[in-house]
Amino acid sequence: MKPVIVHVVQHLKPGGIESFALEFQRAAQPFFDVHIISLENHHVKDYWHNIDCGQKFIHILDKKPGWQANIFMQLKTLFEQIKPIYVHTHHIGPLIYGGIAARLANINHIIHTEHDAWHLAEFRPRLLQQLFITLVRPIYVADANFVAKQVKRLMPSLNPIVITNGVDTDKFKPSVLNKNKLRQQAGLPSQFKFIGCAARLESVKSHEVLIKALAKLPNNIALLLAGTGSLQAQLEQLVLQLHLENRVFFLGHISDMTSFYPLLDVFCLSSNNEGLPLSPMEAQACGVPVVLTDVGGCKEAVCRKTGIMVKANNPTLLAQALIRSLNQKSNHSPRQFIKNHRSINNMIKQYLSLIQLELRCKLC
Repeated sequence: MKPVIVHVVQHLKPGGIESFALEFQRAAQPFFDVHIISLENHHVKDYWHNIDCGQKFIHILDKKPGWQANIFMQLKTLFEQIKPIYVHTHHIGPLIYGGIAARLANINHIIHTEHDAWHLAEFRPRLLQQLFITLVRPIYVADANFVAKQVKRLMPSLNPIVITNGVDTDKFKPSVLNKNKLRQQAGLPSQFKFIGCAARLESVKSHEVLIKALAKLPNNIALLLAGTGSLQAQLEQLVLQLHLENRVFFLGHISDMTSFYPLLDVFCLSSNNEGLPLSPMEAQACGVPVVLTDVGGCKEAVCRKTGIMVKANNPTLLAQALIRSLNQKSNHSPRQFIKNHRSINNMIKQYLSLIQLELRCKLC
């Protein structure tokens, strides 16, 4: 039997944490059985069509808004059945439920990864998190140097270990087909150069800045938007106001992102807040250069030889950066940066080394 690892997430709606857990599960599969427990049930198969919610490695609970004491016991029972070598929690809800349940189930090893620190700026969430970190005593990890610095500034008693997110370069890779052929297969016009963005259509991602930047670019440049969210109607209205309806394509949720990135000439994330985003790293693994706003840990996700950072919330600067990226001629590949510094196999090894180190220390 393979050793077992459990990830506890709040939900499995599309997002960075959810992709992290699912990619970890897939990449570690040859050596570990990785179970994912989602506290909430949000019609998971509507988002991830390739997920079999009935399979033994995906567990969907039905937590409702507010505190539910029975979730602790559901998790404890699952942990006792699964018998993981460690439990890995993500965000504050899973830390509380998963961490306490793991201790109740006498699981010795718990890792908690902090994917961003913006929620810790408020006193109540910060106090709650500190309390449960004290109770649960997890190995505390930040997924970017930026996140670690924010945690230490807001909670000086903590000293997170930094393990940067990674992507699978065997899965995310350049297509063997040329872009024109791929675009033809996708039903896209052939006359455009394409900028692409993969992100939830929510205010934190600032899609309106990217759309306004597109309006400043030549007419042979178009935008592909992958993702869904509450601002879609508002963004569609902005597209109409700027007369960009023939140059902006809303593609909705894409289950297999390996079919999206190779369509692009440049990937752009115009967010006003981020941790360490996965999507630009996936794009670079596919050989696509990126333009990102200089927020959060974005700088740590970018190949410095091919990527461009730009000030947030400035359509003019963003448009200039996109033109530079589209016109740049480089002998360097962003894929090599990802293979060398942001591979998922290296990330998994670093997480496992935390457990091995702790085991060795206890034997000393």
